[in-house]
Formats: sequence, C-alpha cells, structure tokens
Amino acid sequence: MKAMNNSFGNQLWISFRDSLCKVWSFICTLSAKVIGILLVILVVVIAILLVSLGFKELQIGGILSKLLGKKDSVLKVLDIVNSVDPDRIDPKGNIIPIGKPDSSGNTQAVVVPIQEPGLFSDPKKVVITPPGEDKPVEIILPDGVTSKDVDQVIIVKPNVIVVSVHDNSGISSSDIDRLLSKYK
Repeated sequence: MKAMNNSFGNQLWISFRDSLCKVWSFICTLSAKVIGILLVILVVVIAILLVSLGFKELQIGGILSKLLGKKDSVLKVLDIVNSVDPDRIDPKGNIIPIGKPDSSGNTQAVVVPIQEPGLFSDPKKVVITPPGEDKPVEIILPDGVTSKDVDQVIIVKPNVIVVSVHDNSGISSSDIDRLLSKYK
C-alpha cells in the first residue's frame, strides 16, 4: 500500500514512470518489422495532422524510405549518368573520357548531386562537391530562387554558373535569365 503522505505530483510521476516501463517492455517484445510499421503509421498520422494545420509542402518520403529500409537510388542514377557511352569514340577508336570534347565539340560533364537542404539550411544557397574536390562549395542563388526550386547546377568554368529550376517551379526560365544577368 502506498504511503498517504505522497503528494499528487509524486503519485503522478510514479504512475507515469510505471506506464512508460510497461510500454517499453511491450515494445521490447515486438519484432523490428512491427516496430517499423508502427513508426510508419505514426509518421503518416503526424504528417496528416501537420498538413491539416497548414503545412502544405511537407515531405515525408525520405523518412518513410529510411523506416522501411529502402536505399537511396541517387548513387545508381549518378553511376549511370557518369558512365561513358561506348559509342563515344575518337577517330583512333579510343573511348573519349568524361570531360574531354569529341570531334564536334560536345563534352560529357561529370554529374554530382546537390546536397539536400536541411532544416536549418540557408534557402538562398545550394551546396555541391565539385568533381575531384573534397571540400563542398556553396553556390549563392539569384534573388527569387530558393534551394527547393533548384533542379541542377552546371559549373561551366570558374565564375560561370547556370541554375535550372524544376518544371513545376513557379519561376519561369525568362525570370532566371533576367536574375542571372544581374550577376554578369
């Protein structure tokens, strides 16, 4: 029997602690797959609540793929894009490597991913790691363009940068050209 001199706060804490211990022991008996499914359901419910509260651009796909154990396909896509076409050969029959122009002047560029913006990232900048370098580079975007709008960044030569936006972005290509012309 509990002592009568326990305050309401102490009794509340003891019952809360006991409840958490029971929940923890129940979770420990579940398998990892069941816990993953419960977490997915929890994330989806929280996302529905946030969307109903007004957060329209909520993205939970990355969280769900990590909970469900799916691997990112970015590396596979980059491997495919950065592979050399066997039909791209010079007059001597050698395969032309990435970064070297062919006879008509076309050069296959090295593709690197844009680092995903985090919760505390500056929306006016994107971060990439150029080929052959270990240190990431921050690229300041033109006025009116945010990191969520950026589809790809093409560095043609030092100090010449081309920014293209997603097709579904509210920014037209003429606006991008006008904004970039300010920096020339």
